[in-house]
Amino acid sequence: MARRVLQLLTILTVAVLGSGLAALPPAGHAIAAPTSPFATALNAIEALPYQSSYIPAGFDSAFPGQNVLNDAPAEDYTSGSIPDSPDLPPWPLAFRQVKVTSADGAPLIAELGMHPGSHPGVVVVHGFNTHGILSVIRWAAMLYANGYDVIASDQRDYSFEYSADSTYPTKWPQSFGWKESQDVLAAGRYLHAQKGVGAIGVVGFSEGAQNTVLALSQDTTHLFSAGITFSAPADQNTQIYSTAVPTNCQTPNCAYPVTDALVALVVPPYSYADPCAVLAAAGSVYHVTPYSILGHESAMHVQSSVRVPLLNFYSADDSLVSPVDAQLMDAFEHGNANQLTLDLVPEERREREADRRHWDGRLTRLERELRDEPRRLRESYEVRAHRLEPVGLVYLWPASG
Repeated sequence: MARRVLQLLTILTVAVLGSGLAALPPAGHAIAAPTSPFATALNAIEALPYQSSYIPAGFDSAFPGQNVLNDAPAEDYTSGSIPDSPDLPPWPLAFRQVKVTSADGAPLIAELGMHPGSHPGVVVVHGFNTHGILSVIRWAAMLYANGYDVIASDQRDYSFEYSADSTYPTKWPQSFGWKESQDVLAAGRYLHAQKGVGAIGVVGFSEGAQNTVLALSQDTTHLFSAGITFSAPADQNTQIYSTAVPTNCQTPNCAYPVTDALVALVVPPYSYADPCAVLAAAGSVYHVTPYSILGHESAMHVQSSVRVPLLNFYSADDSLVSPVDAQLMDAFEHGNANQLTLDLVPEERREREADRRHWDGRLTRLERELRDEPRRLRESYEVRAHRLEPVGLVYLWPASG
């Protein structure tokens, strides 16, 4: 768990409990000066050894007494988020299921972990995953184990909501971020209402990261004190188009096979063939156009309205989120001392390229060794003796007279 604790907790501790920020550098540049509260956390992260090939081992300390094995990070949102999968961890014993109600009445399944006494709180926002909050169990557990009151709440119209009410999609359908951002705010309000909860931060992943930024921009009551995102799409319309085939195509000559497959897997009733159909259905229920919905889903544009510390991380952990999203978020936050987009992709790419150069060179040497070494070894065992054996003596003796 150490790989996650220092990547999140040091930042949350500074961001939620600290105050004031010095000017921060643009994405991918040097870490902020030591006088910045963010700098302490970010310098701690940079000081960590880079684990290019993390191998899980032992038990996850965030689940005391439950013997939960550590996992590979990718399992959190793949096999580790599927009910009845052996890779799915249980919720920590301190968590209990609660129901959160969004502003328009949408009921949401959530898991809540509370400590006795007073503690800061964190809302954990899942990404575009069939089983919603199951994909963030380990993040919620890690935060709780380190002293935070935690709520991990589904956003509308995921598997649990549809299983409880098959008519759910006809009343509160997914919208890819617009309505879901209001669900994030609802989860924050629920946590805020619990006894003993202090300052609240919010952490989001992938589409949940986008929805975190959207929610922070709408937070007029100062519910949240800080936000962190991991691989947020900068703009949902751009995000969908980034998966278009062929590249640089123009509507209607585009196909979206990857996005289509995800939509069919994630959006109830699991019969949608493409994102346009989802947006059309949502527009019909919410009495708006699909284009209007997308107009509410541009994190890069609304982040200028965010008034609390906001850190956006990009590290190539989400293959569907293009590195250009980091550049867009960075460009639109320019000059805002409360915001930082940290693009870790260049550093990780350099690490991978250095590894690749090393192994390319090693493979070249191996090929040469496979060709030359057998001959060299054979020659080293050949018997080579050079000696002179006398067989007679011939000499000339001068004669006289």
